[in-house]
Amino acid sequence: VANFIGETNFLDGEIQKRKGSAASVKLKSGAVVEAGLPEGQVSGGKVTVVVRPEHARLIAGGKSATLVGTLENAVYFGTDTHYHIRLKDGGGFIVRRQNAKAGSGDPQIGSAIGVAFDDGAAQVLRD
Repeated sequence: VANFIGETNFLDGEIQKRKGSAASVKLKSGAVVEAGLPEGQVSGGKVTVVVRPEHARLIAGGKSATLVGTLENAVYFGTDTHYHIRLKDGGGFIVRRQNAKAGSGDPQIGSAIGVAFDDGAAQVLRD
């Protein structure tokens, strides 16, 4: 599946409440996010939520973040940089951000960092 949908973040969670074509999902980290549901039924409460790296953003110091962790690596890819974060729950997460001018406040390796994404950026995978 990962090869089909490209680079994607996978988060373990459990559906807390369904709301039409979306659900409140409690992630392994304890954060609750709103995620779209696939058409048809999603069996069981435990699910996998996906978030594309380009749909997430970095939050300095982790304040007001959905997820919190430590910046492990930053990989430059020409027009953008991929930030590899080790989440407090042990999982990994990648944020892809378009590059800006040098000295624009890029986070430092080893620093505490938060990740945020808007409602609708997360999607529950079908079992």
